[in-house]
Amino acid sequence: MADLHRPNSAVAADAPAEKDTAKQFSIPDLQDNSIYPTLWYRIHILLFDLENFKERTDASERLERVNDISYLGEPYFSSKESSAIKNTTMNGRALSNIIQDNLEERLQRRIKKRVDSGDYRVCAAHDLAPILATALGIDLKQLRKDEEFTDIVEKNGLNWDGKWNGLAKRSFALKKTKKHRR
Repeated sequence: MADLHRPNSAVAADAPAEKDTAKQFSIPDLQDNSIYPTLWYRIHILLFDLENFKERTDASERLERVNDISYLGEPYFSSKESSAIKNTTMNGRALSNIIQDNLEERLQRRIKKRVDSGDYRVCAAHDLAPILATALGIDLKQLRKDEEFTDIVEKNGLNWDGKWNGLAKRSFALKKTKKHRR
């Protein structure tokens, strides 16, 4: 089973986004299949795998092959795609900096809480997945519920070359309820 805990020293070692001369990307750029085919789909697989690594051997096997400390690398993304993701800007900040700052903040909270246990590790599944999902506007609850996406992942893994329209949209319509007798 994949050990998705990283030592606390690794958090600070994560390199920030490439220099300011690197192209900056937006979330719509990541979603645009004409720029990077299936990138948005593979970002969702990474999040899916981080959420399901204990229950699914295919997820843990993919995660065990990742060498990038931020998990934004092979086998999910090429180095060019990884750079694009890390250089995606939100409110003027690169995603790599947002991730690093959030992980540092979580680590500091963990240090305060875990003095007794001595376990100060940052957990990719519990820490990185929500940070990445929130920054990219991906609803983890919807990801967990989307059966079509799960079916595609089960059949194709990272090798999907079909059209994927994103997660099913959440319905905010009121559900019909039975009238209660008084």
